[in-house]
Amino acid sequence: MAHNQQTRDNVRRLYIEGMPLSGASVTTGVSYETARDWKAKAKSNGDDWDTARTAYLVSEQGVDELMKTLIEQMMRQAVTTMREIENAQMSAQTKVELQAQLSDAVSKFSKSMSRINPKLGALSVSLDTLKTIADYLAKNDKTALAQFQEHLEGIGAVLQARYG
Repeated sequence: MAHNQQTRDNVRRLYIEGMPLSGASVTTGVSYETARDWKAKAKSNGDDWDTARTAYLVSEQGVDELMKTLIEQMMRQAVTTMREIENAQMSAQTKVELQAQLSDAVSKFSKSMSRINPKLGALSVSLDTLKTIADYLAKNDKTALAQFQEHLEGIGAVLQARYG
């Protein structure tokens, strides 16, 4: 099905204003694959929707608000991923490995954010400490690791409240 330029522009606008590409495609009646193709083609022609989206968010929210938004999105993704890992049908070893990789990704993300905004340094240290504890327990006490993981979401909420 061919879509007119106005539909393409609407998908781009909604995405740049912060809607996920899947949401922008549903809202405008375009398949996700088509929207993804338009985004890729635009990028190859010099119109990077992600760069435009970041610029829009910075101009609308300011850098501090943008960073808070990015951190919230990352933490939501981490919690969702952790739940998916916990509920997945896979070996305990695979689960521990995936959780360690996720923990490492969150730690690296946090460290990079703290370089941009030093206020996030304390949060970065806290998350790195949690990763160190999880790594230690993964090697030395898998039962304690499972119990520790049950509390990660609550610990994350406390850290967010304390460090923003």
